[in-house]
Amino acid sequence: MPLAYQGNVRLQKLQQLVKGFLFIPVCIALLGALLACLALVVDDQKLLSKAFDSLRYNTISAEGARSVLSTIAGAMMSVISLVYSLTLVVFTLAAGNISPRLLETFASNRTTQITIGLLGATFLYALLVLFVVDDGREVRFSVATSIALAAASFFWLVYFVNDVASRIRVDAEIGRIQASLRSSIDSLLTREPREAPDDRDEIPDLPVWPAVAQRSGYVTFIDSDALIEFAQTIDGFVEVLVPPGTFVIERMPIAEVRTRAEDPDLEALHPVFQVSKARAPEGDIQFSVHLMVEIALRALSPGINDAYTAISAIDHLSASIAGILQRGAPSSLLSDKDGTPRVWLDLLEVHDILNAAMRPLRQSAKTNILVLDHLIQALEKMALVSRPEHLPLLRRHLVAIARDARFSIESGPDRTQISGRLHAARKATRKKST
Repeated sequence: MPLAYQGNVRLQKLQQLVKGFLFIPVCIALLGALLACLALVVDDQKLLSKAFDSLRYNTISAEGARSVLSTIAGAMMSVISLVYSLTLVVFTLAAGNISPRLLETFASNRTTQITIGLLGATFLYALLVLFVVDDGREVRFSVATSIALAAASFFWLVYFVNDVASRIRVDAEIGRIQASLRSSIDSLLTREPREAPDDRDEIPDLPVWPAVAQRSGYVTFIDSDALIEFAQTIDGFVEVLVPPGTFVIERMPIAEVRTRAEDPDLEALHPVFQVSKARAPEGDIQFSVHLMVEIALRALSPGINDAYTAISAIDHLSASIAGILQRGAPSSLLSDKDGTPRVWLDLLEVHDILNAAMRPLRQSAKTNILVLDHLIQALEKMALVSRPEHLPLLRRHLVAIARDARFSIESGPDRTQISGRLHAARKATRKKST
């Protein structure tokens, strides 16, 4: 029951380009510089002179224009420094209290990127207009635009502060992670056809040529479209051996090429597998799963002991996993336009996702009755919406919880509580399967 991952390498590179505090802020700031040039052209051509005259905005002296523009430029630089400082403080708090891996998602926050870009655009605009202001030159439109940009920057800054305040609320951040994870799962399940029991039989029995990794690192992206084109070129079949998120070692096999062609050009496969130093959330479902689990485990650690944060993480995580359990896994077999099987992306098993989420939670919560009770409830709820073929996976986790509880729970009332909850959950799995 594999979960395949597809994508386009250009889209992946674009997503990586717009992450962080460089590309989008710089582009917005350069738009401010371009707007300054356009505003000066409007003033030089006196295109809006009649409109300003009708509004009794007759003129502004060069000294007055310099004063306004220099005030705006200086204020923007101060606010930019404040925004960066506040962002770094929030990063530090989130990394220490929630999870260090949240920094990956924080750096892609559009609100912060737009804030920095808008403040930079206002600064460059005011600076460029200030540079050309001289006596006798009309700059009414340019100064009015700078005031409008400063006002827009102020209101956007208020929105930025509100957004930053919400990013350090653990429940809100868990909700964001869950929404991102559920969106990735829904997109995957909607796009791909359902897996068939005989899909594996479509892999042709042809001579095998192993393709190996060119360097060590995490597989962050696999371009399935390029794989299909490559398989068509050699009139063969490609079986992928590693999923996104896997750490590969240089010269390690990552794919098997099946073809009758002699000495196929395996070098063409190297750009298909993107290997980076760190994992990325795009295309790696387990990244978000591990992030949610890490938040729950931190909350259950003796130093924090925040059971309700762990419960919130379990709730949202179960909702995302239920999307897979109730709809089934997509097919790993990819065909070309003519319907010929070309690629097998046996990338991720349903039981792997379930184990990655439930095993560490079960191990950490086995002595915490409140969290353990809620974990069993989450398994019961997933059983109510799960497809019949996935119910044995849920029953295995219930059995493991029962075995742990037998040795870790000493209190009689607690044992009775967990036993009753386990009985109800097992009943739900059996009822659904029948």
